[in-house]
Amino acid sequence: MVEILEGVHSIDFSEAQDHSRELWVLDCPEGVVLIDTGMGEATLDKIEAELALIGKTWRDVEVVLITHRHGDHTRNLKRVRELTNARVMAHRDEVSAIKNQTSVDVQDLDHGERLPYCGGIEVIHVPGHTEGNCCYYLPRKRVMIAGDTVFGDEEANLLPPPERYCLDVEQATKEIERLLSYDFNVLLYTHGKDVTEEAKKKIRDLVGRTR
Repeated sequence: MVEILEGVHSIDFSEAQDHSRELWVLDCPEGVVLIDTGMGEATLDKIEAELALIGKTWRDVEVVLITHRHGDHTRNLKRVRELTNARVMAHRDEVSAIKNQTSVDVQDLDHGERLPYCGGIEVIHVPGHTEGNCCYYLPRKRVMIAGDTVFGDEEANLLPPPERYCLDVEQATKEIERLLSYDFNVLLYTHGKDVTEEAKKKIRDLVGRTR
């Protein structure tokens, strides 16, 4: 696990440890927030080990936030729910699909809703990759957790999500511009190396290239 900023941790659960798959643990004063659950027993072991490093257990996880319904983000959700008894939340347009896939009850979220963790976590709906794909924004820390809203490589060169993974790639590409309405310096995303400075500029450059 890498502590990006105080209380904001990333877990690389790719087999090659090359940042091609990532999820996040937020150590908030109000309780631990897990964003996405990854897939496979090895990932569960990594989450448990990293919780221990910050003096926490599964039972300290208060909320599980899901960025979208794809299996690499949700396949461990049922087991995580059993281990934590946490509330599970996702954008309302993802709730039905996630419940059908995992048999886990999911509380629906709306665009602009703010959750009372880590100074406020704001829900940003960015459709296209899936109907209810969303980012989670931490304004006090100037961190944008983007899931699959953008992709990148080992040098943090950003790209729109690939067409083969998108419900509507044109919409997914266009809606990235929505992130420019927010003040952030750090961009954390699932597939590619995190951007830890001047992240909004990199998003602006991406939007400019894809218009």
